[in-house]
Amino acid sequence: MNEQELRARIASEPQEGYRQLFDTYTSYVYAIVWGQLSGVGSREDAEEVVSDVFVEVFRRMHDIREGGLKSYIAAVARNKAATAFHRLSGSRTESLDDPSCAELPDPADIPAEQEKADEVHRLMRSIRALGELDSTIVLARYYYGLSSGEIGRMTGLSPSAARMRLRRALLKLKRELTKEEFL
Repeated sequence: MNEQELRARIASEPQEGYRQLFDTYTSYVYAIVWGQLSGVGSREDAEEVVSDVFVEVFRRMHDIREGGLKSYIAAVARNKAATAFHRLSGSRTESLDDPSCAELPDPADIPAEQEKADEVHRLMRSIRALGELDSTIVLARYYYGLSSGEIGRMTGLSPSAARMRLRRALLKLKRELTKEEFL
């Protein structure tokens, strides 16, 4: 369902319209929120932030400019997730005696760890270079494990169109990474 249809439904049947808005954008919002909270928060923390995002969107729905709903939702999700990240990461304290505390790396492993980190940064930079829609699709599939149907609902594409965009994005990504390798 596109933005105009959602707005029309909210105007005619508010309860049903807001439910459809929630159903349409939940996966999208959750992907943004979990992307920021996965290292410091639980799934319950992420779900709470997702709920806060929709409360804010529902409250401000009539103030959101036409055509800007998805970007507004994304901005609210990023802001609420950043606030939660700071709240959660500030309250986390770990004792060095705690067995779950990560061990310091062996100095001999540091160059290998740095190389791995550089590869991850290069990959993420290349994924971002694909553009907003393609990078969202790639991350939704391979980072969050979403199906083509879920990706389609999140992006407004049909499942087959989502699969095709994913395939084309992966080909572009492969060309980009291969090109960088030989520079």
